Amino acid sequence: MTDFNQSLDRLGTDAEKYELRTTLFGTDKVLPMWVADQDLATPDFIVQALQNRLTHPVLGYTLMSDRLYQAIINWQAQYHYDVKASEIVFTHNVANGFHLAVQAFTEPGDAVLVQTPVYPPFLKAAPHNQRKTVTAPLQWQDGHYQIDFEALESIILEQQVKLLLFCHPQNPSGRVWQKSELLKLAELCLKHQVLVVSDEIHADMTFAPHQHVPMASLSAEIAQNTVTLSSPGKTFNLGGLQTGYAIIANPRLRRRYIQACQSVSILEPNLFANVAMEAAYSEDGKSYRDELVSFLQDNIQTVTEFFQQHFPQVGVVQPQASFLIWLDFSALFSEQSALKNWLIHEAGLGLNDGETFGENGTGFMRMNIAVSPSQLAQALSQLETAKSALPNYQR
Repeated sequence: MTDFNQSLDRLGTDAEKYELRTTLFGTDKVLPMWVADQDLATPDFIVQALQNRLTHPVLGYTLMSDRLYQAIINWQAQYHYDVKASEIVFTHNVANGFHLAVQAFTEPGDAVLVQTPVYPPFLKAAPHNQRKTVTAPLQWQDGHYQIDFEALESIILEQQVKLLLFCHPQNPSGRVWQKSELLKLAELCLKHQVLVVSDEIHADMTFAPHQHVPMASLSAEIAQNTVTLSSPGKTFNLGGLQTGYAIIANPRLRRRYIQACQSVSILEPNLFANVAMEAAYSEDGKSYRDELVSFLQDNIQTVTEFFQQHFPQVGVVQPQASFLIWLDFSALFSEQSALKNWLIHEAGLGLNDGETFGENGTGFMRMNIAVSPSQLAQALSQLETAKSALPNYQR
């Protein structure tokens, strides 16, 4: 059994989450619960695999082994997704992967569609590559986000959309898309010749009874119009190793994607990324993943109960996957700047600003709960103490 109770001191390790506090929040006196990496130890069996490799004194150029390809194939088979080794193209990470997709499959000036609120790099991929970002806001209904398919089709036609960057499971809300929704979306994109790039990096942390269905697993025809992006980075806390890959069944699209990779000399991951990925995608990795999911559900329950008791005005969007919680503070704050100021200077917390996820993120904050129980308790205690500084607080 994995012990998730250990509080880890990451100061002095150049951890982005901690070193950027002053830059992002104006002070280092905040508990950072923003960027989506975990304050949990990387699994010991992965660390051991890395240490074993370090016993050899040569760290030279290294090929991706057949074992690594097979590990990815076996891992994706859990989701009834039949992947061939020839379909796998390695990237440095998933965000890097969809930037490459924008370069490979669109031309300057083309429209790239994203559904907001969404992971901020989705919004930047098009303009950073001289393309145009087009947004199709998700609709809030029955306690979670839904796709307005009628509005989506209108936007696709009006803007002549060429590519959809699809977040699956959805980030920041943790929404797990149902098979019926995926089919409807995939068929709409086929109808209008819109390529789907499906970011599935959070899929391994899906909570029962929800089930992750890879977009490309729906049918052979849909697979030909889909680029799947994934990585063990989030589940196994490997962000610093830059592990990522694309799965592209369509040989024409795969050639174009490889050309985009070659144009910036992205050929394969580094040696330790290979070792860590192979170790993660193992039977040990499956057991660890199951333990992590159970732990995250406990933390989510703790946060939910806290807000229900102490801040019932705050909407806690129940994630169906991952370790991120989308919090709606709009009933307490009419101005985003006041919300951020309260969280930073009164609660001492550094969360992700909802407005960076798109216009419909105003009033929201994203909270990373992949932390030890003691660290989570500290964060919630600081929130409770900060209640007295709320404008309308009454004792």
